[in-house]
Amino acid sequence: MGKADLGDFQTPKHLTDAICKYLAKEGLKPDVLIEPTCGSGNFVVSALKHFPSLKYCDCVEIKPKYEKEFHRNMVSINLEDYRAKIEFHNDNIFTHKFSDNFLNVLKDNPYILILGNPPWVTNAEISRLGGDNIPPKLNIKKYKGIDALTGKSNFDIAEYIILHVIKQFCEWKGTIAMLCKTSVAKNIIQSAPLLNLKIRNARLLLLDAKKEFNINADAGLFVADFGYEATTTCKVSSFYYPSKEIRKFGWYNSKFVSDIELYRKYGFLDGVSPVEWRQGIKHDASKILILRKTQDGLINGLGEKVEIEEEFLYPFVKGSELRASEIKDATNMIILTQKKLSDDTSRLKEYPKLWDYLISHAKYLDGRKSRVYRDRFSIFGIGAYAFKPYKVAISGLYKEPNFSLIHPIDGKPVMLDDTSYYLSFDFLEEATQVWKLLNSDYVKKFMSSIAFLDSKRPYTKELLNRIDWSKLTKTH
Repeated sequence: MGKADLGDFQTPKHLTDAICKYLAKEGLKPDVLIEPTCGSGNFVVSALKHFPSLKYCDCVEIKPKYEKEFHRNMVSINLEDYRAKIEFHNDNIFTHKFSDNFLNVLKDNPYILILGNPPWVTNAEISRLGGDNIPPKLNIKKYKGIDALTGKSNFDIAEYIILHVIKQFCEWKGTIAMLCKTSVAKNIIQSAPLLNLKIRNARLLLLDAKKEFNINADAGLFVADFGYEATTTCKVSSFYYPSKEIRKFGWYNSKFVSDIELYRKYGFLDGVSPVEWRQGIKHDASKILILRKTQDGLINGLGEKVEIEEEFLYPFVKGSELRASEIKDATNMIILTQKKLSDDTSRLKEYPKLWDYLISHAKYLDGRKSRVYRDRFSIFGIGAYAFKPYKVAISGLYKEPNFSLIHPIDGKPVMLDDTSYYLSFDFLEEATQVWKLLNSDYVKKFMSSIAFLDSKRPYTKELLNRIDWSKLTKTH
């Protein structure tokens, strides 16, 4: 196995052989091979064996240590048996300049195969770990405002490499076949209209990453033809049983869905939620702001007993606790330093117990890096909606959706963490009615048709706000 710290998993030869065998069986006869992250060259060797039509291979690898391994791999197969010319470049695919010889080959309009296994990490992770195989910093999805600020502009390196090479070569006809996380394949199809990707016949063949790479990840082989009029759907099957389609995801009637057939049956619920979904409180200081209730009083994450003014304490429920049907008790409390985002936290000086506590633990709060914290000791995800007495909530992290009805505790509304999403209500009767509707089979089937369960967070605010549960009361 390769280096997990930089997402560098060298593809085993049995897998590169199986992938090239599959592509050859599909009728692929490429003239040119491009391997943007070739490593020791296993994919190149397999391609030479399975595609006798190959005339030219351009192989790029950013890490110098692989060059000797690559050349040893080429020698091992006796290149004289193959007519393809092979170029190896110790280079960054994002700045790589193709040779004049390669550019001359392109003048003959060859059929191109782009093949490989790019890094399985995000640009933020690779930067943090000191890697340099990252593109220039830019917001390729054109996120604006708070979405860009809170990290949506972070993306997988594999995703950017795939987009980069498709864009580079979409004036030619060809096929791209890349190992990647399933979330990368989803993102490529989702962004295809925005980026005007000229791809068709997209398919995702699911792999057992534990078996192939000894890692826990949802992954597969993403294959698409480029240089054609664009289509924006993708078939999903198992790599081990490629002819058996599991589902098809992509754009359907201007909506992005995870299961087109299921969506056809339950898509009538797609619209706008009658009540806006909210995300729980983001604070990034759980050791200080989350307090556990014990017989001895409130204890923080450092094991310290905490006594502050009661008006800043509220019952707190984590997303991991939202498996229960109803919630009427909480084992934790949260310190709320604001009731709305515009509250000036300097006013907390008027409350000596709270202020002394915050000042004495300031290093934890001042060390928070997110730019959403506008003032010292501020929090995010708070407003009048958070203080309504009743809530219907769901964890964004669980695969199986479950909506919990949350009651006030000791006369105070319950606060939730930022892995949770909720609707808030003034009256129990209304909350109960919505809770029942959301737990109906109709809603859960609809959610299954639009949620991608292999995502880190299958259920998001954007997804939940698409559920127009009011239509159930009218037609079902």
